[in-house]
Amino acid sequence: MITLYQFQSCPFCSKVRALLAFIKEPYEIVEVSPFGMKELDFTDHKKVPVLKDGDEVIVESATIIEHINNKYAKFTVDDKTKEWTDWIDQTLVHYLPPLIHPNFKTSLRNFQRIIKPGQFGWLKGKVVRFAGAIAMPKVARKMKDKYNIVDAEKEFLAAIDHWTTEGLKGNEFFGGEKPNYVDCSVFGVLNSCHELGVVKRAMQHSKAFALWYNRCHPLMT
Repeated sequence: MITLYQFQSCPFCSKVRALLAFIKEPYEIVEVSPFGMKELDFTDHKKVPVLKDGDEVIVESATIIEHINNKYAKFTVDDKTKEWTDWIDQTLVHYLPPLIHPNFKTSLRNFQRIIKPGQFGWLKGKVVRFAGAIAMPKVARKMKDKYNIVDAEKEFLAAIDHWTTEGLKGNEFFGGEKPNYVDCSVFGVLNSCHELGVVKRAMQHSKAFALWYNRCHPLMT
């Protein structure tokens, strides 16, 4: 049995869920508490996602995706696939924190949506929301500095255009007539913040993206 240890809002966890949903592979979810991460006591790796597949423990989302593909999905992997999976992890995902957590006020508002009622209990939920709203804008600023992001909104929309023109190239999916795990990974990363306005802005910006996203949604959720 597959078990995914995750944060629900984590884009790296979301891309794993998207792939598992698409291939219809059953799995269980364990939501990890940010307070001590006791759910991960079985491993020294204290970052999500972590996947347990029977007795095997796999860490890091790229390695988890590779494991799922090799064992279950069996998608063809070539240089083009590797180029785009690198782009997802090294470019696309870096725009999300500056867009979602540009300042304390916006971050706190978004954490109201990210942390669901009852997820951690009333008091712990309030602490997580407030602490997250303090910490994440700092993370977002560091990410902007590290990856030379000047205008997160403009550069994110340019990345969406890059995906539709160079990734999809007029096809329904990156995989052609059917999705492959690159489609699952792009969708998963972006679907992690679908309630926070980021996907809506991308859909308003690009009809091609909106059509692709709407094709993926029923297949990968």
